[in-house]
Amino acid sequence: MEQPADPSKIPLPKPCWACGRVIDPQDHYCRHCGKGQADYVPWYYSHWGVCLLILGLGPFALYFVWRSPRMSQQAKYTYTAVIMIITWWLISVMYKIWAFYQTFMGSVQTY
Repeated sequence: MEQPADPSKIPLPKPCWACGRVIDPQDHYCRHCGKGQADYVPWYYSHWGVCLLILGLGPFALYFVWRSPRMSQQAKYTYTAVIMIITWWLISVMYKIWAFYQTFMGSVQTY
């Protein structure tokens, strides 16, 4: 006679990180929305992916930071603070360049 499976070793269904519907634990992709699970999450949700997105998208990379299932809440807050500080710094540098340009163009006389 076959032994019943130990209930503590049976994997429980888990929710999809994207749509929240219940999926089987061995599924690599959600059956409902098609999003990857665990190791099959897209590259732009990883730490190095977010760093690349910051270079290309600037503060718009925050969308990917907060949607990432791979990052902890603490990492999301840290990335948000760093992105906001970098954005503030870039805006202040651009303002200084603009102010210098305005001063320089104001001193040029046209005839």
